[in-house]
Amino acid sequence: MRKAQYGAVVFTIVTSLFWGTSAAQADTFEDYIERLSQHPQVMGVLAETEALKHQARGELGLPDPTLFIGVDNVPISDPAFDRFLPSSKVVGFTQKIPNPSVRKAKSARFTQMSAKSRLMAEYTNARLRFMLIAKLAEYKSVKKQIDLLHQQLGYYQELENTFKGQIESGRSVYQRFSEVDVERAEAERRLNDLEAQLVSIEAEFVRLVEEVPAIEVPLVPLLSWHQDPLVLYPVAIAAEDINISEKGVDIANADFLPNFGLSATYKQREASAVGAFTGDDWFSVQLQMSIPLWAHSSQYPRLKAAKERKRSASLNFEDMRRAWLREMISIQSNRDAAAKNVEVLKSKGTAMEEKIEAAQRNYEAGTENLDAVLLARIDHLNILAQLAVSQEALVRRSAEFNSNLMDSYEEVSE
Repeated sequence: MRKAQYGAVVFTIVTSLFWGTSAAQADTFEDYIERLSQHPQVMGVLAETEALKHQARGELGLPDPTLFIGVDNVPISDPAFDRFLPSSKVVGFTQKIPNPSVRKAKSARFTQMSAKSRLMAEYTNARLRFMLIAKLAEYKSVKKQIDLLHQQLGYYQELENTFKGQIESGRSVYQRFSEVDVERAEAERRLNDLEAQLVSIEAEFVRLVEEVPAIEVPLVPLLSWHQDPLVLYPVAIAAEDINISEKGVDIANADFLPNFGLSATYKQREASAVGAFTGDDWFSVQLQMSIPLWAHSSQYPRLKAAKERKRSASLNFEDMRRAWLREMISIQSNRDAAAKNVEVLKSKGTAMEEKIEAAQRNYEAGTENLDAVLLARIDHLNILAQLAVSQEALVRRSAEFNSNLMDSYEEVSE
């Protein structure tokens, strides 16, 4: 048994021990999409979204009032409440009322941050979907290539037997022996690499959906895009940063408005023991209001800072817009190139099948040796391997392209 095959067996046993009882085997691609929506990456962002919503509501509330109780003007030499006119027992409260406009602006900022977080959760889910599709396509391609290489190694063995027969008949084909040995060694090397890659893909499946899916690669449509960057998730997320920074400017502007406060005090007095004064109770009420007296050194610098943050967010958005315009054009170009490569390789595969049939007829007629048939079959397998790689690239690029689009677009016409 090959080392890579042994590693695959060990990996399967380990993953079955750790994951076999964690979740039932999904049956369809839609089942796995539902499972991806519960992925820790998505749930973590959604938890932050909910936290920001609660924070937005919390910013609208008032701070806790302060209650106080004590005594006023009690003589030190002879503490009592009936010997000195201002002496009293005191109970009261203070309620700070921060600027309502600031509170609303802070709440709006957290609401905007929550909207951005929700968008990030959607994008995370879309990217996980792309990763799953890409791995399914890669898994199918690698298994196909492994199967083709096994067939190819069989043909190399047949070639070796054929050359041995030709040598015995007096033909000098020693050079072809060495060429076949080199080609076979390269095929075995590729086979080892592919088997190791297969184990790596299975490990990635476990990270994504906790198991190795036993489903086919889903149909991935070729979507069109009219180069509108605002429909791309990364650009839309960058646009949310501008909205958030605008709320910061609103907060800084509202900070020029006054804060308020309310306090009330009740003072209980006792009548004098000698009747010098009556013990009537007192109460006090105060309304407080702040004045932006030091605005030039406090509010104005903060307002300038908020405006600079908005300017920074706008510049970052422009950079993101340009970068993703280039990125999407690149992905689209690679996707279309992969689609063309698939068609070319299919055509070459058909032509090679015709060549194999012709070589087979010539061999049966006795006008051509068997090695010509075997070499044509090996070439055909190489084309099929290239086709598997190109088909995987087409699916991967298409899924990657689609994952960045916020809305559904019409399919590219054939």
